Amino acid sequence: MVGWVFAAIGIVGLGLVIGVITKVTSFLREVSPLVDAIKDTDFNALEGEIATTPKSVNGMTSLCIPRITADFPEFNWYEFKQRAENMILSAFHAIEEEDAGLVKHASNELRSQIALTIEANKDAGVREIFRDARIHQTEIREYRKQGGNCVIILQSAVGFYHYKVNRSGAKVAGSDTVTTQKRYDTELVYVQDTEKVADGQKALGATCPQCGAPVKELGSKTCPYCGCGLTEISIRVWNFNRLTEVGK
Repeated sequence: MVGWVFAAIGIVGLGLVIGVITKVTSFLREVSPLVDAIKDTDFNALEGEIATTPKSVNGMTSLCIPRITADFPEFNWYEFKQRAENMILSAFHAIEEEDAGLVKHASNELRSQIALTIEANKDAGVREIFRDARIHQTEIREYRKQGGNCVIILQSAVGFYHYKVNRSGAKVAGSDTVTTQKRYDTELVYVQDTEKVADGQKALGATCPQCGAPVKELGSKTCPYCGCGLTEISIRVWNFNRLTEVGK
């Protein structure tokens, strides 16, 4: 008799367990599409956030500016920042139009770099597009003196629609619907001492207006030979010498 009672209890318990499992299974079937939808939504949101969030830049501007202005009191950071950003945008435009001459504020070396990019695209039978390019931020990353040159490295965060089309105009790479976020380093160079510049590099020299002696040292306010006061130590200028995508 006792055995039958335990058997009955066992059957009832098993029925309850089966009922619970059935309900849980049914619930999971119902919520599974919702969970998948939430996963898809989160992924799409993350993808969209990545596409619209500017890259961070390595900003050392506040530390570099005092050193730069100590060597170049007339150096205007905001002016050169604007020139750098205009140069980057003009470089994109030059690549699109396949004309390196359209690059603004550029040295011959930088124009040659852009020309090589254009030729590589032509050889591949494509045209590179940078649509709706926007520069989010530009900072000084580094200031150094080496080999007779003073070099400022600027880093810019840039967003755009970046893609390539073939000669028929059909898109073959990239996206014209999802923005791309990138970083670029711009090299700004000033020849400090022509005697230290490596052979083969060209530099413009300056001479004293009084005695005609060469003036080569950065920061000179008087001629080292005759003592004449100098208002301009050099007719050289800062040049944007290179544009490099960071992390390519």
